[in-house]
Amino acid sequence: MSQSRHRTMPPIRIAILGVFLTGLTALFPPIANHVAAEEPSTGLRIYFVDVLGGAATLVVTPERETILIDSGWPGQDDRDPERIVQAIRDAGCERIDHLVTTHWHIDHFGGVAGLAKRLPIGTFWDRGLPEDGLPGESYPDGPKPDDPLGIAYRKASQGKRKILKAGDSLPLRGETSAIVLAASGKVIAAPAGAGPNPACSTAPGALPKDGSDNALSIVLRFHLGSFDFLDCGDLTWNIERDLVCPVDLVGKIDLYQVTHHGMDISNHPTLLKTIAPSVAIMNNGPRKGGSAATVQRLREIPSLQAAYQLHRNAATGEADNTAAEMIANADPAGGRYIRVSVAPDGSSYKVKLGADGPERTFTSH
Repeated sequence: MSQSRHRTMPPIRIAILGVFLTGLTALFPPIANHVAAEEPSTGLRIYFVDVLGGAATLVVTPERETILIDSGWPGQDDRDPERIVQAIRDAGCERIDHLVTTHWHIDHFGGVAGLAKRLPIGTFWDRGLPEDGLPGESYPDGPKPDDPLGIAYRKASQGKRKILKAGDSLPLRGETSAIVLAASGKVIAAPAGAGPNPACSTAPGALPKDGSDNALSIVLRFHLGSFDFLDCGDLTWNIERDLVCPVDLVGKIDLYQVTHHGMDISNHPTLLKTIAPSVAIMNNGPRKGGSAATVQRLREIPSLQAAYQLHRNAATGEADNTAAEMIANADPAGGRYIRVSVAPDGSSYKVKLGADGPERTFTSH
């Protein structure tokens, strides 16, 4: 009986409906179209998300495993979590497998609560919290138990936290590796038989000890095939020197995230000379980081082919910034990331401004 009541829609109505739906799709394109605009990749991808002078670097492995290094600022209607989530979705992903917090400063872990509301987070990696009771560790900048951001981080990471120490590695699938070169002010042990680094004979002297959490930052080196990427968080002068003097513990680097947003109390000249990067990307803001001294140090690296900035430093002149075409955001409000796409064998990589901006190709070491 029910079958006898079923009537087929006349062809003319089907045609009209098709035209109507096509019009709706044009007016309201599905969100997935934004993701589909990015070409398929079997290599490594790195997104330097603009969080206006904070830090948020997304690494996506060929196996589509996601590693977010730092999570930007809190507040501003969750501006930074929104920007990070957009980059993750542009990469065709819907979760964070590993969230690494390099150190306990607000511009590096402030976005965790906003991220936890928006998508799943697998493992939280950090250098420890005060209540962990790790022998010999200090937490000069907290987060203290009554700190609202610390409370939010503890809640989001409960039962999913792990501590990173120098010499550890992230448990990644496939051929991509990520080793911790330094954490909590300690660097990895020198390999057996390693000789002295000749560049140390002219290394500048130490600065007064940095008592902040910057000096305790987690340092990660990513490796795939011929390609290497270094992210030192906000590490400062003296520990940077320890990474390459008296022995080079880092090696040659293709892509260097300019340390500490380009502050001049970081980016030790001997570190820069030793790692000999081809490309440097600075995650500065319009009025944070990007010091003239650091820009000059980058220019003095013989191997450097390109230096990118997320923003122009509004407090310095044109001569103290990189070229305008190498700056991702002309608008101080920002929001445009810098994307790096690495070939599957790591032999080359492309640096692109935003999702559809200019792109340049580089050969790995």
